[in-house]
Amino acid sequence: MNKNLDPSPILKKSLGELGCKGILLAISENGTIRTFSAGSILADDHDRPYYIYSISKSFTAVAIMQLCEEQGGFLDKRFSSFFPKTPIPHAITVQQLLNHTSGLSDYLSSPKYQQALNEHPNQPWTYKKLMKIGLEKTPLFAAGKGWSYSNPGYGLLKELIEKKSGMGYYEYLKKKIIDKIDLADTRPFLKADEQLDLLEGEDDSFAGDFRPQYQPGWIATGCLISTASDVARFYDALFRGELVSKESIAEMVKTVDVFPNPPKESIPSCGLGLLHFRNSPLGDAYGHGGGGPGYTTYAVHFPNLNEKSVSISLVLNRSLPETPFSLADEIVNHYIEAQN
Repeated sequence: MNKNLDPSPILKKSLGELGCKGILLAISENGTIRTFSAGSILADDHDRPYYIYSISKSFTAVAIMQLCEEQGGFLDKRFSSFFPKTPIPHAITVQQLLNHTSGLSDYLSSPKYQQALNEHPNQPWTYKKLMKIGLEKTPLFAAGKGWSYSNPGYGLLKELIEKKSGMGYYEYLKKKIIDKIDLADTRPFLKADEQLDLLEGEDDSFAGDFRPQYQPGWIATGCLISTASDVARFYDALFRGELVSKESIAEMVKTVDVFPNPPKESIPSCGLGLLHFRNSPLGDAYGHGGGGPGYTTYAVHFPNLNEKSVSISLVLNRSLPETPFSLADEIVNHYIEAQN
């Protein structure tokens, strides 16, 4: 990796712009990883894990694609063909759950969910209640006729993984993904961080440190704990073909536009567990963001950036309303300039 590469000044500048105390970055170039940080995140924190939140959806999508390869493709099958008593419209397919074109609603937009989480973080709802509240505005549109992000949709995919594999969701991820590519610092979020082992983070909606209070039951989709470096390794391995076939990767990167009237370039779009910006000046790249109490995360992989395979993995130690896409773009531009 080029010795002129040093995005630390960019990270430092971004602290005030984004309103967080610390930023941690991992950059992987052809599998070689370097880490950088600014603010309250010090060198000793570079290997500290954190909740990766919705980046976990990329793991879920990989699991579905692996099961399709093993048992015959079922992306176009109706979810109701596997779960006849499902509470969602019976026309919705597995693929529509994966790319958020199902028309399902989301508990994150529910004031009842936000109030309960903020007032009683130690008392999560049952999975059944979480899904019921999440789906109460379904359908937002007919299946395949729009786009709307839905966590309950990925909760259903988690159930499908368990049904098709005969294994628990996390058991499957560990055996088929985490252990397979040696993500030594990645594990499931199973209980609150009472020992304060995770990266320090801020969330104004909690009284005191959120880590010993926040429970995994507030997340219907499942959530992994990982490090910036392990997240970069995951996307590297995915696009090297170590987890699924080239044919499956090609399916995963088929995208639909997020907005009905998108801009002419850097068009937000969504594949199967992957986010993408079509017509981006930086070229093709695929990844995912995640946000929740204490952390804002984003990771993106460039299969061919200046003829190199490059992954960028970010965590900001504060809950923010938006994914830091612009910061990632600035880092990638600096990476390109450092090669010249």
